[in-house]
Amino acid sequence: MKHREIQFESAIEAALLSPEGGYQPGTAAFDARRGLFPDDVLGFIETDQPRTWAHLERILGPQLRPTLLDTLTHELAGKGALHVLRHGFKGFGETIRLAHFAPATGLNPETRAAYERNTVRVHRQVHYHPERPAQSVDLVLSLNGLPVVTLELKNPLTGQTAQDAIQQYRTERDPAAP
Repeated sequence: MKHREIQFESAIEAALLSPEGGYQPGTAAFDARRGLFPDDVLGFIETDQPRTWAHLERILGPQLRPTLLDTLTHELAGKGALHVLRHGFKGFGETIRLAHFAPATGLNPETRAAYERNTVRVHRQVHYHPERPAQSVDLVLSLNGLPVVTLELKNPLTGQTAQDAIQQYRTERDPAAP
């Protein structure tokens, strides 16, 4: 039996999707122009912050989804994903959160419930470049629709090394791509 990279990818995915791994399968489409999984982002906000969502629906109507995604994309470009995950982003008089972190104690059940509303997903073969749709990353880990980790897998059984992955990121990845 040949050892192939796709089998390595499947094994990692299976481990992440196990009950111990805690991930869910990535099913949402990736928006390469915005650099996120819009259905997951919007689904998290709508479910996690229903009052904010209702307020934004009243203000923006049918333009809610594209306007919210554009606002988020602008904030990500200016402040970065880590800042947005930690602090949320502002739009239309609201602070919109995109993640909840693990509570330090179990004293507040609301904090624990908020943390449990997070969704972490593993996505395979994500086509990430808006102008080069054939380019893909082997695995992407996302939190509530925001990519937080990309993995370019290499198979040492076929002579590939970590250096090959590093070289691939350095020479074949456009750092300006979302």
